[in-house]
Amino acid sequence: MHQPENRSKGFTLMELMVVIIIIAILLGIIFTGAGFLFSAQEEKKAKSEIESISLALAQFKSEYGDYPITDEGSSAELRGKILFMSLSGWLDSDGDEVPRDERGKSFLPADSFTLGQRDGESVEPYSLTGEQLLGNIGKEVEVFMIDPWSNAYIYEYPRMDGHSGFLLFSKGADEKSSEFNTELTSTPMKESFDNDNIPETEPGKW
Repeated sequence: MHQPENRSKGFTLMELMVVIIIIAILLGIIFTGAGFLFSAQEEKKAKSEIESISLALAQFKSEYGDYPITDEGSSAELRGKILFMSLSGWLDSDGDEVPRDERGKSFLPADSFTLGQRDGESVEPYSLTGEQLLGNIGKEVEVFMIDPWSNAYIYEYPRMDGHSGFLLFSKGADEKSSEFNTELTSTPMKESFDNDNIPETEPGKW
């Protein structure tokens, strides 16, 4: 009786290419989705932290009669240091050190922020020592609260653009935003790189 000839089974080159293309498409979908979720999580974290800082600023003003004052033309990181030290209860609204025995509790929720310090061209996470937690940071240590993209939150008071209240925002993932160093007479034009600022209304009060 004639037996059917055994034929080896395998993928043709075309079939392999189709499988590879399908895998590549699936990986692209997975990484795109993961990137979107990660970006959304970072934005959510920045919004939450800005809300907490704004609440702490309101409490600070209630205690000292004004918001922490920053020097015109000072760097974002130096202004960020003043913001952090003030809301930690170590400086008053004029930037003067509060005596240790007169310090109240921090206006900031405990362990809710990441601190950073500039190290050359980059900003690295920074952890306070036990002595620094008592308020002995020192003027040479420019430690500030950083957003999810490792940049200092932008804080300014009084605002150089002439608007009332304080300026507080994150430049977002692209680390870019418009700058307004003089008093504005009208609403400025919003640039494309301002679209990811958090909140999206800053720094131009759009």
